[in-house]
Amino acid sequence: MTYLGLLIFRIKIFIKTSFVRDAGLLQIGNIATIFVGTIGSIVLARLLHPEMYGIYGLIFSFVGVVGIFMNWGADYAGLTLLAEAYAKEDREEIINILTYYIKLSLFVILVVGILGIIFSPLITQLLYHNGQIGDWGRVVLAGICLSAVYNILNMILQASRKIKFLVVFEILNKLIFILLPIIFVLLGLGLSGIVWGYFISAVIFLCFSLLILRFLSRKGKLLIGFKEVFYNFKKVDFKKYFKFGFLIAVNKNLGSLLSLLPIIILGIYATSSDVAYFKIAVGYIGIPLIILNPVSRLLGVQLPKSKTYGIETLKKHFYKVSFWSGLTSFLLMVIFVVLGPFLIRFFYGAEYMGSMKLVYWLSIFGFVSSIGVGLGPIYRTLNKMKPAIIIVTGHVILMVLGILIFINFFPPLFSVILSLIVSWIIFLFINFYFLGRIFKSANKTQQ
Repeated sequence: MTYLGLLIFRIKIFIKTSFVRDAGLLQIGNIATIFVGTIGSIVLARLLHPEMYGIYGLIFSFVGVVGIFMNWGADYAGLTLLAEAYAKEDREEIINILTYYIKLSLFVILVVGILGIIFSPLITQLLYHNGQIGDWGRVVLAGICLSAVYNILNMILQASRKIKFLVVFEILNKLIFILLPIIFVLLGLGLSGIVWGYFISAVIFLCFSLLILRFLSRKGKLLIGFKEVFYNFKKVDFKKYFKFGFLIAVNKNLGSLLSLLPIIILGIYATSSDVAYFKIAVGYIGIPLIILNPVSRLLGVQLPKSKTYGIETLKKHFYKVSFWSGLTSFLLMVIFVVLGPFLIRFFYGAEYMGSMKLVYWLSIFGFVSSIGVGLGPIYRTLNKMKPAIIIVTGHVILMVLGILIFINFFPPLFSVILSLIVSWIIFLFINFYFLGRIFKSANKTQQ
C-alpha cells in the first residue's frame, strides 16, 4: 500500500470512530444554531430599530445577571458525572445524579427564581429608572425556570450519547425561540411580543421534553423515570455532588458577568441607542471568534491528555494554542474590520452605522481575549480553580473601576470599551505570569 493509500485508510478509520462522529455532529449543530441566532438578531434589529433594540438588549442582559445567581453548578457536575455513570452502566448512580440535579434546580427556582420575578421591576427602576424592563424580565425569567426540564433532557441525551437526537433537538429549540418572538413582533406586539414569544417557546419545550423523557424512560434499563427520581429525594448525598460543580460554576459565572456588565452599565449611563450600537458591534466582532469555541471545548479533553506526558508537554501545547488562536484572531479581525462598513450596512441597515466606530476599538478587545482561549481548560487541568476564581474576580472589579474612572473623562461608550481593552490586557498578563510560576514550580518538583 502506498503512503497516500495508507493515509487515506487511517483517515477513514479515524472518521468512523464514535467520538469523531459525535464531535462532528455537535459541531454541525453548533454552526446551525449560531447561524439561526445570528439571522434572528439581524431580523430583530431591523424590526425594532436602535432605541427599542437597545432596550431589548437591556432586558436580556438584566435577565442574564439574574441567571448567574441561578447557576449553582448543577449542569457542570450533572453532565460530567452522568456521562461517567452511563459509561459504567451504573443505574443507581444515574438515579442519584438526576435526583441531585432536579433537587438543586427546584431549590434555585423556588428561591432565586421567585425572588427575581418578584423584585425585577424594583431593581430595573433603581438601575434604569424604568420598571417596565423588569416587568418584561419577569416573563423571560419565568421561561428560564420552565426550561429546567429541557436542560435535563439535553443532559441525558448527551450523557447517553444519543447525539443525533440532541443535535436535532437543539436546532429545533433555537428555531422556535427565534421564530415565535419574530412572528409576534411582526404582528405589532413589539418588545412584549419578544418576551411572550420566549415564554411560550419555553412552555412548548417543557411539554415536548416531558413527552420525550417519558418515552425514553421506557426504552432501556439505563433511562430513568421521574417517579424513581422523586422516591430517591431523601436518600441522595447532596454535598457529594454539589462540591464537584460549585467552583466551576463560580468561575463560569464570573466570566458571564464580565460579558454582561458592559451593557448593564451602559444602560445606566448611556442611551438605549448607544446600547444597541454596542450590542451590534460586539456581536459583529464575535463572528470571527466563533471558530475558537470548539478549540476551547477540545482543550478540555486535550490538555488533561497532554498532562499525562509531563508538565513540559502541557506547557508547550497550552502556549502553542494561545499563540495560534491569537494569530488566527488577528488575521480574521483585520478582514472583518475592512469589510465592516459594507457588512453592517447590508445586514443591519444604515441606521446602525454608528456601530462601526465601535468595531475598530472592539477588534482590539476581540484579539486580546482570543489569546486567553485556553485559560479555563488549563486551570481545570492543573486543578487550580480557586486561584482562577480570585483572578477573574479581580478582573471584574478592575473592569468596573476602569469604567467608573474613565467615564469622568470620556463618553460612556468609549469608557466601557477602553476599560474592556485595558482590563483584558492586565488580566492576560496576570494569568500568564501566574501560569508561568506554576509551570516553573512543577518543573523543579519533577527534577
